[in-house]
Amino acid sequence: MRTAITLFLTLFSLFCHAQDIDLLIEPANVTKEVTVDDLDKRYQDITNVTVTNRSNRTIDLVQEQVDGTMPTNWTYGTFSRRTETAPFIVPRNKVQEAAPVRLGPGEMATFSVVLSSGGSTGTGTVGVIFTDANLPGVILGTGNFTTRIVRRANAASTENGRPAARRPNPTSVALYPNPARERFFVESPAGTNLGRVDVANTLGKRLLSFPKPSGKEGYDIEKLPDGLYLISIYDDRGKKLKTLRLLHRRFGA
Repeated sequence: MRTAITLFLTLFSLFCHAQDIDLLIEPANVTKEVTVDDLDKRYQDITNVTVTNRSNRTIDLVQEQVDGTMPTNWTYGTFSRRTETAPFIVPRNKVQEAAPVRLGPGEMATFSVVLSSGGSTGTGTVGVIFTDANLPGVILGTGNFTTRIVRRANAASTENGRPAARRPNPTSVALYPNPARERFFVESPAGTNLGRVDVANTLGKRLLSFPKPSGKEGYDIEKLPDGLYLISIYDDRGKKLKTLRLLHRRFGA
C-alpha cells in the first residue's frame, strides 16, 4: 500500500511539473518540397527549429529523433546549434550522446534537422521529441518534418537547330570556406566564366548581389547576421549554375 501511494505521489509530482512547462517549437510541423538541378551524395537539406522555454523554471532540454519512412540511403540527424557546429556529420556517432541544452525561463535555442540524401530523390519523414533530462518520460513537445526532393526537368536546348554545347557540370561548383566568417569564395571548373552571385535568406529574399566575379578578394558578408544563407551562382550569360547553402558564423565556426 505504501509503495502504491509513493508511486502515485511521484507521478502526480511529475504531472504538476509538466504543467509548469510551456515549450514553444517553431516550426513544429514542416512539409516541404526541394527541387534541385543536380543531386550528389554530399547534398544535405537543413531545417532549423527554434525552441523557447516559456515556463517559469529552468529545463535541461534533450532531443530524441524518431525516424519514419524514407528512401533506403537517406539519413536524418538532429543537432543542437549550441553544442554542435556545422558541417554536421550524418549519421551521428551513436557512442556520443547529444548533451542537454539548458534553457532558463524565456530563453531559446536552435536545433537543426539535417537530411543527408545520399544522392537520391524521394520523400522522407522524421519526428523529434523534446524532453527534460530532470523529468524522465515526460514529453514537453514534438516536431514533425516531411521532405520531398525532386530533380528539375532539364529541357534539351539547341542553337540554330543543333544541340547546344554542354555547359560545365554545376555539381563541380563549390563554396569555401563553409562555414564562413567574413567572406566566402566560389570555386568553379575550368571553362566556366562566373557572373553574378546573389545572397538570400532561407525564405528566398535577396540580401546582397555581387554583379561580377570577386577574384581573390572574395564575397564580403561580414555585416550579415549569423545564420544560414542561400548562395545563387550564375555564369556570364546569366544562367544559374547552382544554389548552395552557406553557414555564416562571425565569431567562430
